[in-house]
Parts: sequence; C-alpha cells; structure tokens
Amino acid sequence: MKIAMLNPPHRYGQDTTQWISVPPQGYGGIQWVVATLIDGLLADGCEILLVGAPGTAPRSGVTVSNATTYDTTLEALRAFDPDVVHDHTNGQLLPAEPDWPAVRTHHLNGVPEHRVNGVYLSHAQRRAAGSADAPIIRLPVNPDRYTYREKKDDFLLFLGRVSVHKGARDAAAFAQAAGLPLKLAGPAWEPDYLHGILADYPGTEYIGEVGGSRRTSLLAGAAALLALSQPFGGPFGGEWIEPGATVVAEAAVSGTPVIATDNGCLGEIAPHVGIALPVEQTPTAEEAAKILAGLPAPEYLRATAVDRWGHHVVAAKYQEVYRRAIAGGTWT
Repeated sequence: MKIAMLNPPHRYGQDTTQWISVPPQGYGGIQWVVATLIDGLLADGCEILLVGAPGTAPRSGVTVSNATTYDTTLEALRAFDPDVVHDHTNGQLLPAEPDWPAVRTHHLNGVPEHRVNGVYLSHAQRRAAGSADAPIIRLPVNPDRYTYREKKDDFLLFLGRVSVHKGARDAAAFAQAAGLPLKLAGPAWEPDYLHGILADYPGTEYIGEVGGSRRTSLLAGAAALLALSQPFGGPFGGEWIEPGATVVAEAAVSGTPVIATDNGCLGEIAPHVGIALPVEQTPTAEEAAKILAGLPAPEYLRATAVDRWGHHVVAAKYQEVYRRAIAGGTWT
C-alpha cells in the first residue's frame, strides 16, 4: 500500500532554518505519532511519502518531501500517486475534497474543519467533535524507541507543554504532597506561569525542552509520570478535553506508571497503566503516598502498553481504515 502521510509543518523553535522533523528534535506530539505509525506501516511492507517535515532523516521505504505548503503538497501527491492520504494537519495541507482516498486523524479539541473520514483518538474527543460512528484509534508507541527500567529514581516527571491546561502547577503540588522532587520538562511559552510554579514549589526543577536519549532516560527513570490535564486554560479557549496523550503510552512502555486526571482521554487510558484522579484535586501527603504505593509494576506496564498501543497493533487498525476509504467508504 502506498500511503502519503501529511505532517503539520512547523519551524523548530526560533530556528527559521529547520522544520520539526519526524520524529521531532524536542517537543512535538503529532510528530511522534507520525513517526511511530510509520514504524508500524513499514513493518507491514507499506511505502510512505512523508510531507510536512523537510530535513527528516531518510530511511528505507520512506520518501521525505520538501513540501510544506498547500500547493507544493498537491504537487508531491500527484508525483507519488498514493493509494490513500493520511492527513494529520487538520486540513492545512489537504483540500476538503481531495483527488485521492483520504483519512484524517484529528489531534485537537473541538470540531475538525473537515469531518469526512475522520479518525479520533478517544471517545471523549469524538463526542466533543459531534461524531458517533467514526473510528477511534489510540496513539501508538514503539517499544524499540524507548528505554525500559524496572528500578526507578526518586523523582516525579512532568513532560509536556508547561501550561495551565496541561496541569504543570498541579504536578508541582502533587509532588510536594508526595515529598518528591519534580522534573518539569517541556516548552514554557508562558514565562509568568513557569516562574510562579518555581517560586511556590521549591522542589521543582525546570529542565526545559528535551529530546533524544535525554527524553527517554527521564521517562524510564521517573517514579511516576504526572499527566494532570485540566479542562480550562487551553490554547484555543473554551473547555480543554485532552484528546490523545501520547506520553501515557510512552511512560508505560518505559515501565513508568502514570498518575493522571480523568480529563478527556486520560480517564479512558490512564487506569490501565496507573490511576486517573478527579480534576482540580490536590491530594494530601497521606493520599499521595497511598497513590504511589498502589501503582502497577514496570513489567505489567510495558506489556500493557505494547498490547494496547503498540505500533504494530495501531498500524493494523489504520490499514483497516485505509482499505475502507480506498473501497469508497465515507463516514463522519
């Protein structure tokens, strides 16, 4: 099967000479999803055209296009002549009525601009989009890309955008209640928010945006990952409903349990590899200790992650959807 994979084209930080690659150099949730899905598709013998990530390291079976605009994407698609197009850009690089069978994974909140042949990451996200029948396919993880450790270090980890809706301050409050230091990793585009956390919670260390082996080392070494997403303070206004949360599967496949809220997808996936707590709830020291003591063992976490969200499993589910689109199927 020939698959054109459309990745959202974004510059790498302030560096106007680079694009965020697949996988990303640092922060880049969608880019990790695209990279991991490609891993699974290549293992099944698919041929891939990657659009929207110039500079991505070449690999067998993948053609990396220089296209980053609507017009150049169409040129690349015509030259490749795919069996199916998989759009991860929310319509940025693909017309509403493309000339090829298309599948669109929605990575954001709310109603997607183009709803036909959408795929959602969670039941919560699909409900918010107003769909009842579109496929739900969880975000994939490739265990070969991560470090697995059974012995953990005495710190908690927050990995993501340092912002209100991702619950960075809530993570610092939990860590303080638990009596453990917190490593805060991710881009901080709201400096006042970050400075407030560091001032109020001295056990918090901000280590900035991380990638590569530094990132996988943090995921494997943490006593637990804190994914305390909140339903407010999101980047687009309105209620924030956590759509997919790649980091949950990444932590679990590293043997690290997850302490999350029940916001959006987290209430659906976190209980399999940890615990989901009500939003806006900071536990007491006694409650935090009890939560940490009751978390699953590393070997269980890794096996669960591979079984539920492994890249081979998710790639097979997407190929079923691709075949449905290629056969002329449509859904909303």
